[in-house]
Amino acid sequence: MKIAILGAGAFGKALGKILSDNGHTISYYDPAVFPDVDLTAATDGVSTVVIAIPSIFLPEFIDNYPDHLKKLPTILASKGLINIDMFADFEQFSVISGPAFASEIMEGKPATFTASNPYAMGLFKNDQISIELFDDPYGIVLCGTLKNIYAIGSGYHSESMNDMATFIERAHNEIANYLHKHGANPHTSDLACGLGDLILTCTNDTSRNFTFGKRLRAGESVDDILNDLKTVEGFSAAQIVDWEGYPLLTQIQNIISQHMQE
Repeated sequence: MKIAILGAGAFGKALGKILSDNGHTISYYDPAVFPDVDLTAATDGVSTVVIAIPSIFLPEFIDNYPDHLKKLPTILASKGLINIDMFADFEQFSVISGPAFASEIMEGKPATFTASNPYAMGLFKNDQISIELFDDPYGIVLCGTLKNIYAIGSGYHSESMNDMATFIERAHNEIANYLHKHGANPHTSDLACGLGDLILTCTNDTSRNFTFGKRLRAGESVDDILNDLKTVEGFSAAQIVDWEGYPLLTQIQNIISQHMQE
């Protein structure tokens, strides 16, 4: 099968590695990486589309997305959205997400993802990749967004392992409450895309969000850290989520705001 991956960053290429290992032919669309390949060429003759474009660019991209591609099976792998309304007219839409660093996938290390339908599960499952099946695409998307924000808070509290452990437990409970309040299934927070990804992102210096929080605690300015790290998904997500009524999200928002004013 020929599959187009939209977004050829580290994670997009890692997904391409999995699909290639499963015998599929991969084409990429990413003007920054492959400037000579437009969307028409990248999607010519494909049977499925995987979207791994950074979430900040997705609304404008989907506004101009060709109608004929909306008929194809489409799997969202981007993290950072707070709703999936932009995909309402996609005929075969699903989501895949989970705790995995792209570099470790490329090295062949095992990982577990959560997929929202059997089609996505079948494409990605192999000896390296385990797949949990759970029909809650919105909840899976929210988990992928929220865990990056909480990783900033975990990084900020990382001087004490006891403090971090308490923080992660509270974050997990808060994600479940957030999912319930916003119409998703709170049990999604217990899966790989929820608790699994939360633990990975909140405990590892490989996570830009965790590093961002540590550097805030060390007294660096938001602008200086962003100029260095370039992309911090949790910082962008913190600007758009519903944080009132969620103590940890409110705390993280206040920490970021305080450092932006310094």
